[in-house]
Amino acid sequence: MTEEFVPEYLLQLRAAERPADPLVSCIVPAYNEAENIVLLLHTLHQILLAEGLRHELIVVDDGSRDATVERVLGIKDQLPVTLVQLSRNFGKELALTAGIDLARGDVAVLIDGDFQHPPEMIPAFIANWRKGYDMVYSVRSSRDGESLAKRWFTRVFYALLNTGAQLKIPENTQDFRVLDRCILDALRQMPERNRFMKGIYNWVGFTRLAVETHTNDRLGGQSSFNLYRLLGLGLTGLTAFSNVPLRVWTFVGSSISLASIAYALYVILDTLLHGNDQHGWPTLIVAIMFLGGVQLLSIGVLGEYIGRIFTEVKQRPAYFISRITHLSGSDEGRE
Repeated sequence: MTEEFVPEYLLQLRAAERPADPLVSCIVPAYNEAENIVLLLHTLHQILLAEGLRHELIVVDDGSRDATVERVLGIKDQLPVTLVQLSRNFGKELALTAGIDLARGDVAVLIDGDFQHPPEMIPAFIANWRKGYDMVYSVRSSRDGESLAKRWFTRVFYALLNTGAQLKIPENTQDFRVLDRCILDALRQMPERNRFMKGIYNWVGFTRLAVETHTNDRLGGQSSFNLYRLLGLGLTGLTAFSNVPLRVWTFVGSSISLASIAYALYVILDTLLHGNDQHGWPTLIVAIMFLGGVQLLSIGVLGEYIGRIFTEVKQRPAYFISRITHLSGSDEGRE
């Protein structure tokens, strides 16, 4: 465990506020998880029953194209499940947002539907929540199973994201976490559409505890999270929580301006000393092409920020729900 500094008196105050019989909301975003979802729901149900915890299981179907919805509906009268069907695929960040908006519990558990997040860690997370931590979150213990490109990208991404940032986002954090009611209420007040949830969790503050966990392989099926989506999520995180890209191009522009002034002084001095025989056409062409490329890249960076501003000012709803189905389940685990 990686414990951030939290005054002991504050933990004691928060622990004293914890309800004796809390309702736990398990939020599971699902996209094409037909092979895993039923077993995961049964596993979560059994773990929480063994702990004597009242609970609700919220499955947010993010526009699945396989039999995920049918599999969940097939366990009618077995588990206390709420199936939330989004109108299309909005992405995992907004699926989590929908689950957070609908959670009724005193505490929420966020967990992926593919068994990469170990469900057996939930009792330990909740035990730390009872000690006064408002957020208990998972940190990957190792990235050995990932490709070199993905590990390199992740390292560079967090380095850029935290450069000059007053509130640094811990590296290798996961969406697997336990959130107190106060954090759920705080997240509901954040209306942005371009959501980078790891940054948002970190931004709201409150008392937090990081726990190292081993990430398992997918139990079944194939991940839809490819390199393209990883790059898109990284770009969203950078533009939502960092001004580094803008500052980089300010630095590049300043450096080029200083270099051009220095070169102009050199040309003037060389002309005065040796005359001008009109050499330098290759240098001129290279300089024009280089500056043109820099300008286009800087315009592209500005365009990313402006595009996200445009998305926010339209104030469209972050997601739409097509249907909410409350499966009756058994009386066990329900409020």
